Amino acid sequence: MKVFIISLPDSRQRRLSAIANIRRSGLPFEIVDGVEARRMRPDALPVREGKWGQSLRPEEVGCYYAHLRALQRIVDYDLPWGCVLEDDFCYEEDPDVGLAEIANVLPGEFDYIGIFRTLGINPKHERLASKGPYWRVCEPELLATGYLAHRRFAEHILKHHPVCEMPIDHLYAQLSHDGVFYELKRPIVAIAPNLGSDIHDAEE
Repeated sequence: MKVFIISLPDSRQRRLSAIANIRRSGLPFEIVDGVEARRMRPDALPVREGKWGQSLRPEEVGCYYAHLRALQRIVDYDLPWGCVLEDDFCYEEDPDVGLAEIANVLPGEFDYIGIFRTLGINPKHERLASKGPYWRVCEPELLATGYLAHRRFAEHILKHHPVCEMPIDHLYAQLSHDGVFYELKRPIVAIAPNLGSDIHDAEE
């Protein structure tokens, strides 16, 4: 499994924390530079208003395109799937399966697997069925600190959603109605409480 860690270039503390954490797993990883959309003029933000129903903040736009960069690497490297983490992740203390072992217990066909602690902020979040260490879900939770994305799913987003119309986790929730989405019953990662986040702080 290959891990792609999204990190803003000037977020040194979060980047170093993420690198130290992922090295504990022994997994190969790459840093995907975040997009500093907040440095752009508001009228220059690459967005398409309408579907979201409200104005997008620069941080949400930057987050969107950073995730697209990570998905593009899954496609470019012709990986069957990849893991995307944000740089403010930390490990949960007692998961059923570790990050380095999850490849051995995948649920079969999937588009997206959430591996993060849910915060209960998506009222539409629904667990449909149990499958081993996973729940099959519709409307996955928001503020996705870490997830697995299948190459097929990445290709679909890059082809059909190349322009930001809504925050990336809301797009995932929308796409779950026609896809195969799971979440771990006992998550592997959570948001580190002591780092802060240019992405999550902007969305909460």
